Amino acid sequence: MKWIYMVTLFLIVSCGSSERVITNDGSVYKVKGDRFYNKGEEVTEQLTDIEKKRISSILEKRLEAEKLAENKQDEIAKALKDLRDKEQELKEKQRQLEDQINRRQEAREDFFEVKKELTSVKNDYQELKDKGELSPKEEAKWKKRLKKLEKEVKEAELKVNN
Repeated sequence: MKWIYMVTLFLIVSCGSSERVITNDGSVYKVKGDRFYNKGEEVTEQLTDIEKKRISSILEKRLEAEKLAENKQDEIAKALKDLRDKEQELKEKQRQLEDQINRRQEAREDFFEVKKELTSVKNDYQELKDKGELSPKEEAKWKKRLKKLEKEVKEAELKVNN
């Protein structure tokens, strides 16, 4: 695992990039390739191997932490995108459910309206029939009208139940 970090560090350093490193004692070094700079002056030859390793180690740890932070940031961004997608999906489902509720409510209102009309027409028909005021032709018209309304009631009831 450490080998991977060393290769990563080598690749970053060999690409000509320079990295700033702040040591625990507050010294600021600029690492460019295998060269070390302090206050703009090269200090590679003045540093001991232990100091160079310590500075490289600090740099490696920082780069590793940056990589972990970047990976974590990517995970968070992906999770956030997934949550936003899920939110949109849920909003769409909610909209569909609200539409369905509205359609059912309208169907229910239509059902009661048609049923009320059927009851009223039945009462009118029965009243005229009981008085004997209907000719056979008129009675056929009333029956046709009643059948049509009964059919509408059945259709409205189906819409309520679906």
